[in-house]
Amino acid sequence: MKREDTRNHILDTALDLFWQQSYHGVNMNALSRAAGLNKATVYQYFASKEELAVAAVQRAAELSEDYIYASTFAETADPLGRLNGIYTKVYDMHASMHRSEGRCRGCPFVNIGVELATTTEEIRIGVGRAFARFTKYYQAIADELPAAGDKSDLGASLMANMNGCLVASKIENRPEAILDGQARALRIVGL
Repeated sequence: MKREDTRNHILDTALDLFWQQSYHGVNMNALSRAAGLNKATVYQYFASKEELAVAAVQRAAELSEDYIYASTFAETADPLGRLNGIYTKVYDMHASMHRSEGRCRGCPFVNIGVELATTTEEIRIGVGRAFARFTKYYQAIADELPAAGDKSDLGASLMANMNGCLVASKIENRPEAILDGQARALRIVGL
């Protein structure tokens, strides 16, 4: 494997394990086993589990932006089509995981943010940056809608709604909570 491929493989493995179990539920031995690498190799790329978690948050933000937001924007110029497309992609992903695992994982950013934001400044900052990235897409949708009035907070409201429905899907173990959030998003934008 090339160095960059190995690094991304470690990050993807860590992201998946942190999302499945939790940051504190995963140790470096389990992570290296899951990645099919020895622990020394993992430490060649990341000096600590915390450094790995910070990099995994950044990688997750990039992957989420590409898979969910940028691709949806590339598929349609219609703001409602974009809003619905985002919720559909998120729902499809979580419904698929629910079918295969029997549970909803919730939002990887909310999960690790809630777990570590008060003890690890870099995680708090990284999760905040991810949310800011995604909020720009929601704000672009809001700005394109023909709604009257001040739309300056709609992007943040839509982002908060997505986070809320992902938390609800995890707590209720019901991916359909994401679709409930989709209907709420339409009400938020006045439709």
